[in-house]
This record gives sequence, C-alpha cells and structure tokens, in this order.
Amino acid sequence: MSTAEPTARTQKEVLVTGDQQSGWSPVAGEQAMFSRAVLLNIELQFDGSGYLLCYSSDDGLLYGDTWHVSETEAKQVALEEFGVQPHEWRHA
Repeated sequence: MSTAEPTARTQKEVLVTGDQQSGWSPVAGEQAMFSRAVLLNIELQFDGSGYLLCYSSDDGLLYGDTWHVSETEAKQVALEEFGVQPHEWRHA
C-alpha cells in the first residue's frame, strides 16, 4: 500500500504509438499512422523524500510513474513528455 500523498492532478489527451505488447510511446514523425489518442490521468505524489509523476489511461492499458527530487522537476518532465502546461495542474 502506497503512503504517497497526492499534491496535484490533471488530465491530458496525448497521442501514443506502438502496441500493447511492445509498449506505447509519444508520437513522433512517421509513426503517427500507428497512433491513437489517449486521455491520461496524471498525478503528482509526495512520498516523503521526493515526487512521483504517475499516469494512467482509463482503460488501464497505459500506466507508469517516474521519481523526481522536486515537484518542479516532476512538472518539467510532465511538460516534456505529455505537454502538461503549468496552468493545467489542480491542487489535490
């Protein structure tokens, strides 16, 4: 059971490419023909020593997390990977 405390949330529609067996990744260039739009639920969680950037699709096929030293760093990764702008975050 996680003891991490949510600090911020958002949702973002992103285009992903690939398939379930080989893994999904953000769309780039020619790969767009094998892509689909996915609404991600994105959340920042404080675990006592750093921040988790967690994401999941409603269908459960796409999910993951990354750990970061600061909330600022986690939000920067969310911007780079998913296009989440600073004004899109809501306090949890």
